[in-house]
Amino acid sequence: MPHHHQQQQQQQQQSAQTAAASSGDGIGNMTYEQREQLRELFDTIDRTGRGFIPTSKLADILKHLGLGKPSREVLEGWVSNIDPAGTGKMDYGRLEHFISLRYDEVDQKQEIMNAFKLFKPDAKDVESARITLADLQRISTHLGEHIPDDELREMIHIADIGETGSVDFADFTRVMRKTGLF
Repeated sequence: MPHHHQQQQQQQQQSAQTAAASSGDGIGNMTYEQREQLRELFDTIDRTGRGFIPTSKLADILKHLGLGKPSREVLEGWVSNIDPAGTGKMDYGRLEHFISLRYDEVDQKQEIMNAFKLFKPDAKDVESARITLADLQRISTHLGEHIPDDELREMIHIADIGETGSVDFADFTRVMRKTGLF
């Protein structure tokens, strides 16, 4: 039994080194608490201490961490990135790197939502809200800038893919990412 414990410690150290290497590239900034929660979850699934868990558990892990439920197609793509050899298993380092990217996406979406709410402060649901000419006029006035209505209409026209005369959250997100603001 002591040999099993020693082997488990070695595997955890290897996983930690892999995680450090995979997160050392500046991608993903999980908090200590998020890393601890993920480690505990991984260890709960990896009851035998082998250092691997089935990729089939990825959806459950995402749900448990509050990172949503992806479509089957998205999940399959993610699994193939985590497990390019198709072994059906993943180690902690690969999982941590992947999860840190998901946390970054969630953080970025929240930042974009907050920016959208500057234009639509009373919106209950940014996913269904739309930025209109009146919103841009209000912001322009608030900032002390006089931007002619035809320029404001042009801003909406450029962002408005659906040609609805307003900018929805998807349009806004696309423009923010395209301009490099997020």
